[in-house]
Amino acid sequence: MAEKFVKTILDGLLGPLLLLLIVFGSPVLALCMDNNAEDKGETIESALIKDKGDYGILIDGRQYRVNESTLVLDLLGKKIPLCDLPVPCEALVEYQRIKGMDPVCLRIEMRRLLEDSKDKE
Repeated sequence: MAEKFVKTILDGLLGPLLLLLIVFGSPVLALCMDNNAEDKGETIESALIKDKGDYGILIDGRQYRVNESTLVLDLLGKKIPLCDLPVPCEALVEYQRIKGMDPVCLRIEMRRLLEDSKDKE
């Protein structure tokens, strides 16, 4: 008798239970799988770039990576290589955070030269 009861319950409820698991479990699973995804881009309107190096810039003691796709613009809006960016300087910096790594710069737009600015190599 108990076996017949269990079989009846499982046959009648197994389909709806699986449907509920798929409907409500998929978004949770998708969020769990997305934990290494990049966050949205952010902007620092008036960043003081204190130093630069081969792989990035330094703002408020934090390293921001620069790669080949980073757009670096001078005061006239002309594209320049990172090595030609005078430091220290004030700039608009658009960057993207990546979990577990330094943020990566998408765009560096120089806004103002500072008195002690110089090209560093």
